[in-house]
Amino acid sequence: MFLAFNNGIAATADHIELDETGRFIHKISNLQIVNGGQTTASIYHTANKEKADVSKIFVQVKFSVIKSKDDFSEIVSRISLYANTQNKVNDADFTANNPNLVAFEKLSRYILTPVTAHNNMQTFWFFERARGQYKNLRQKEGFTKSRQKNFDLKYPKNQMFTKVELAKYINAYQEIFDGKKLVISPNVVVRGNEKNYARFINNNLPDNIKKINNVFFEDSIAKAILFKAADKRYGTKVSGNNIGEMKQVVVPYTISLLNIITENKLDLYKIWKNQQISQQLSDFIYDLMKQVNQFILDEYAGQHYIEQAKKEDCWERVKNHSWNFNINDIKTDLIDENNPPKRNFVGETDDTEDTAKHEEDIIRSIPFLLWKKIEQWGRDTNLLSINYISEASNIAYKIKNKRPLKDSDRRRAMDIFDIVCEHNIELLEEADELAAKEQTETMDKQQTTANTPSNNITLELVEKMVAWDKRRRILEDWKWNTMNDVLQGRKSFTDRMKHAFYLNLEKLKKEGFTED
Repeated sequence: MFLAFNNGIAATADHIELDETGRFIHKISNLQIVNGGQTTASIYHTANKEKADVSKIFVQVKFSVIKSKDDFSEIVSRISLYANTQNKVNDADFTANNPNLVAFEKLSRYILTPVTAHNNMQTFWFFERARGQYKNLRQKEGFTKSRQKNFDLKYPKNQMFTKVELAKYINAYQEIFDGKKLVISPNVVVRGNEKNYARFINNNLPDNIKKINNVFFEDSIAKAILFKAADKRYGTKVSGNNIGEMKQVVVPYTISLLNIITENKLDLYKIWKNQQISQQLSDFIYDLMKQVNQFILDEYAGQHYIEQAKKEDCWERVKNHSWNFNINDIKTDLIDENNPPKRNFVGETDDTEDTAKHEEDIIRSIPFLLWKKIEQWGRDTNLLSINYISEASNIAYKIKNKRPLKDSDRRRAMDIFDIVCEHNIELLEEADELAAKEQTETMDKQQTTANTPSNNITLELVEKMVAWDKRRRILEDWKWNTMNDVLQGRKSFTDRMKHAFYLNLEKLKKEGFTED
């Protein structure tokens, strides 16, 4: 296996076809670069950003074709591990293709949070299985300011979590034994992300992929919410309200202790449904954390507390200590054995319709002028085939004339979109500017004679419209900002502006605005 594991530029695939000469690759499937990512990125940026000629640059690549589907993920991870010895790569990165993590990621993309008393908007908890997924998807889908805003609302940054964070949330919650040996406990969490993650993968991830279901996902998120809430209540030195300086010890220790105190009866489903823990549970955890913090200080006075907390002996002492609490304080946060929560196991959903709707939304977010620019870019760079160049033109005019898109149109348009994202994603950043240009051209064409209704638009009326829509945000941001700029004197109150504001007025009226 020396060839497969030897360091160098390496890639894996599950199938390769050569051309008739046997010298060139004709087709390759499931390609993954496991070593040489920096080289690939450097060539890409040199060609696209520096506009340098890279046609004469040749890079030797070693392909490992893995035929075994059952062992594919494991072998790819091992090749990646042995190929990446010159740079620091976390062990967690080598398990990104773990089938259970892939299944968990899929759940995180379609399970919406419930509507709660404090938030009527459903969002997603974004599981970042591979490093950079969140950033890359945000860049790809948020190519306009409005789309970026929608992405941030749909996938809040504080609800993005990585593999090592998932391991921390789950491992901190409950002890796990392998026979009589304690393999998962809070002291393992204290040892650091990499060591804790290794234990999670080996000892605390369901052994059957069928167990990675919606209930497992919801409980995992509940554990994340619980951990984050405890972490916040512990406080920070900067805020001045911290319990102490052992947050990385006390938080996981207290959560594990809570599970023992409640006899594993904490109602995780309630936490999931509310997307937060109750105030009484928060106070209960806070009081317990103060006790745990002081206990460790007293027990290991004069010693290195963090190092001691990494040992199983420290956890055993904490676990066997008598703590001061009243379990009735959190009775409503525990599972009622006479009326346990009813959990529905949901099978894999068919999200074909939602996917199609999402893709069409992306396609229509790209204005006519940008589709034409993509068409020209495809010609100039030869990165779009003749068929795709023709399709870009076809899509452009369908967008302009607001015609329906066929499934075949949508699929080809998304293929073009992916090519642009791969080779020149900066091109998509012009979407807002070109959309505004189209709007201006449309307004110029619609400009009418002096008796047009737009003559009734006054600065006083514009001021009312701006104030009324400030919080409602019915108008696109740039339209509202333009009216506000006129009020502030940053732009002239021209006839063209009046006509544009008249169109804004008509739209606001449909939503309840009145001129009175």
